[in-house]
Amino acid sequence: MKNESFSQVVKRYKLTAEQIQVCAWLKQQGLNTDDNTLCFWAKKYTASRIVDVVRFAQDRCKQGQSIRNIGGWIQKLLKTGLAVPNDECKSNRDFAQKYAEANKWTDLSIYEKYIRDRNTDDDLPLTMSQQEFSRALEALYRKSQLYKNM
Repeated sequence: MKNESFSQVVKRYKLTAEQIQVCAWLKQQGLNTDDNTLCFWAKKYTASRIVDVVRFAQDRCKQGQSIRNIGGWIQKLLKTGLAVPNDECKSNRDFAQKYAEANKWTDLSIYEKYIRDRNTDDDLPLTMSQQEFSRALEALYRKSQLYKNM
C-alpha cells in the first residue's frame, strides 16, 4: 500500500468524475496530506466545502498565521463543520455594512463569519446565500427596532 500510486488510490475509493477532479485539485495544492486522506475528503465532503476550507487555510497562511500541519488543520475544519469565510461571506459582509450605514443601524456588529445585533443579542451567519441573508438581515433590523423602542 505504501508504494500505491495516486491513480491506484483514486480507483480504490471508487470516486465519481467530480470527486476525481476535486481529489486532483487537492493533490495540486501541495498539502502535507497523504493521497488516502485527499480521496476520503473528496468522497465525504462537497466540492464547494472543500474548496472553501482549503482556500481559507491558504489565506490564513498568506496572512502570516503559523499553521504547522495544514492538512490536519483542514481536516479539523471539515470534520467539525465550522463555517469558514468564503465569497458569499465577503459579499454579505459588504451588504450588511451598507445596509447598516443606510439605516443608521449602530447596534449591529459585523465580524468575520457572522453579524450580531446588540439590542436583540441575535446573530446571523454570513455564510448564508445572499438572498436568504438579505431577507434575514431586514427581519433582524425590524426586530432590533422593536426592541429599541420598547
